[in-house]
Amino acid sequence: MTGPVERVAVLGGGVAAPMAALAIRRAFGRLGVSVTWHDDNTRPSRHAALVAPPDLVGFHPLLGLGDAALIDHARATLTLGQQFVGWAGGDDAFLHAYGDAGTPFASLPFLQHWVRARHAGLRVALEDFCLAAVAAKQGRVGSPRDPSTSQAVKPGRHLDAPGYAAVLRAGCKAAGVRIVAADMAVKADLIVDTRDDADADADAERDAAPLCDRVILASAAPIDPIPLHGRIVAHDAGWTALTPLADRIAITCHYASAHMNEQAALDALQRAVARPVQADPAVAVGGRRIPGWSGNRLTIAQPDGIAATLDGAGLTELQLAIAQLILLWPIDRTAMPEAALYTDELRGTRARVADFSAQHFRLATRSGSPFWDAARAAPISRELAAKIDLFAARGMVAHFDHEAHVDDGWALCMAGHGVVPRSHDAQALLVEDQALLAEFQRQLRAVAAAVRGMPTHAQALAALRSGGQ
Repeated sequence: MTGPVERVAVLGGGVAAPMAALAIRRAFGRLGVSVTWHDDNTRPSRHAALVAPPDLVGFHPLLGLGDAALIDHARATLTLGQQFVGWAGGDDAFLHAYGDAGTPFASLPFLQHWVRARHAGLRVALEDFCLAAVAAKQGRVGSPRDPSTSQAVKPGRHLDAPGYAAVLRAGCKAAGVRIVAADMAVKADLIVDTRDDADADADAERDAAPLCDRVILASAAPIDPIPLHGRIVAHDAGWTALTPLADRIAITCHYASAHMNEQAALDALQRAVARPVQADPAVAVGGRRIPGWSGNRLTIAQPDGIAATLDGAGLTELQLAIAQLILLWPIDRTAMPEAALYTDELRGTRARVADFSAQHFRLATRSGSPFWDAARAAPISRELAAKIDLFAARGMVAHFDHEAHVDDGWALCMAGHGVVPRSHDAQALLVEDQALLAEFQRQLRAVAAAVRGMPTHAQALAALRSGGQ
């Protein structure tokens, strides 16, 4: 053994570089680890936004980031999920909420009872039993005070990407991270490369090109009251994400240039937001660098604010990559056997995160355009195919290594896309019909009562800014 890692260099900019630098410095600075951030001056677009699911919110205290700073400088708002609009055509919509899909009953997940009742004629959507979904629709958020419900509400955050990057930079300075220009010589025991510039590493292995190869970023005036969920609005050749922030609506319109030109995409964006917008020209989107660790250099994902809004995939992957690095921190600066395991974990995580997003395109029933026909026919992983097949058969979610989303998240999305399992757990039949009906009514009443006791979005933000709960 030659000795522990003492010098770390982080390459890049945006959000990933300062987050990685800050996390490493706070975790290992007291052990004598110095961190130098070689800033390449990459900054998120002025219109870019990021979605931080609830798990990332729990990561923020480890970075020394408080909600007051995020609200003041990253225009942060709370989010309880994402609403998918038009993915089956028309004005249909469902909410992928960050919460439980009902409360377990009679030793079974609630979903099993819902499937049984659905086949018997129940017309109440699964999300109507989800406390987070109902709260989001009614503009309420907070801990339920009604003891009749056991569901919890854990909101995520919507973040202005440039503001979030600035907050992370300030955190780096306060923690003692040395920030230098990217052209400074790199001398380090461990190098963390967050760059995603093809010119910087033309030979880097990359993911396949996304379904939508162009994106337009834009902003519009804020909505009052500020919604507690984002909107993902399908159009003829892609989709538009609307992310409500404190001072604006951040908009990303993804489209396939083979099926739509830039003006048509702008028209689709305008229809989705229904108010005046300020938009930048369309930019091309390609496959991202595949993460991994070789020698003393590792690569992690850069959520650029462009492809990071759907399901919060960008920040989810980044957080897990950094957390895994902290967990597998090398004990020897020369021999790093942790590299192989880290690479396996990161690539597995990216695959599972990608599966969660890919389900929307495989399950969408929107018709009438070549793009959606091609999206449904696009190859999916063996794991995602197994998840869809098992859920459709009996309402159960298959588990694989590196899972990044909970079962109820999968269930709310698949049911929202119209997948009603063909059968259910046989033990659900042990509950009498009247008892099941009474339990459904009890849960709906409990959800309604819990939501009535919650503060509004504005009240919750004010409490967070002042240091309250």
